[in-house]
Amino acid sequence: THMHSRLVLSVLAALACLPAVSQAQQCPTGYTATTVTGRVTTINVSPTRQVGQLCLVMVAADGREVFDDCGALVGKVTAMDTATGASTLNHTAVFELFESFQTNQDVAQITGVLDTDADGNPCAFSVTEHMTKLRSGLGIFNGATINVVAEGSISFCPEKNLNTFQLNGQGCIRNRRR
Repeated sequence: THMHSRLVLSVLAALACLPAVSQAQQCPTGYTATTVTGRVTTINVSPTRQVGQLCLVMVAADGREVFDDCGALVGKVTAMDTATGASTLNHTAVFELFESFQTNQDVAQITGVLDTDADGNPCAFSVTEHMTKLRSGLGIFNGATINVVAEGSISFCPEKNLNTFQLNGQGCIRNRRR
């Protein structure tokens, strides 16, 4: 039984490191802790605005899928520092009529150059973006909190106007009324 108790302890120690478990204690009453995964595909309609699709999957700690939908996404760059490659953005996501949210001051950081145009100017970049503030939300996103990292790439290259990101993180979303 000594071996068995050591195994149980190591499993408990491993579980304590999972974000969903530690996150569960932090959600207020009426909210569910979820892991968040998803993907974003957008095009640049101007140097400061992107439009496209966001697909999100949110799973509760007990394995229940509490949200799985694709919706429209609009991103707007509010500040840019060309010297450091850092920028801040606000995003608006709309799923169904009553499920939407707006992020505020997301922080994006260029982490590398992926491609250059015919003149040798960098036109595609690897980017890491961190979303931690919701300005407003409707439906399950009303009063929700998020902590999501988006890893991906942006491209302004000729014939390749496409941005793609993979999302990972956690959040607290409002319980649906039954």
